[in-house]
Amino acid sequence: MTFNTIRLQVLTRAAELDVASLFGATPAYMRRPFLYFGALQGLAAGLLAVAAVQAALWGFNRRIGPVLELVGLPEGFAPLSAAGADVALAIGFGLGWLGAWLAVSRHLAPARSRP
Repeated sequence: MTFNTIRLQVLTRAAELDVASLFGATPAYMRRPFLYFGALQGLAAGLLAVAAVQAALWGFNRRIGPVLELVGLPEGFAPLSAAGADVALAIGFGLGWLGAWLAVSRHLAPARSRP
């Protein structure tokens, strides 16, 4: 999803990127704002995933609590730990950044081969 969103942004700003490259902007300079947005989008997705897991565990423990006591889990399933949440956020951040990198690099690749 990040790839497509960033690709649409790149296509919307294609003329701006072409003018920037004519004035000597490096690919890294043109890529940077898209990478920031992709990373933030991935981080937001990670936050949403952590919230969804926590809500699902809470609802599951609330509904199935009496059954869990019968099998020997009186407190139910443990919520997601801070380390697990950090891993989910880091993975979301990394995937968002990677998707943005791929989308922008795909657009900028022909610009490098121009004379």
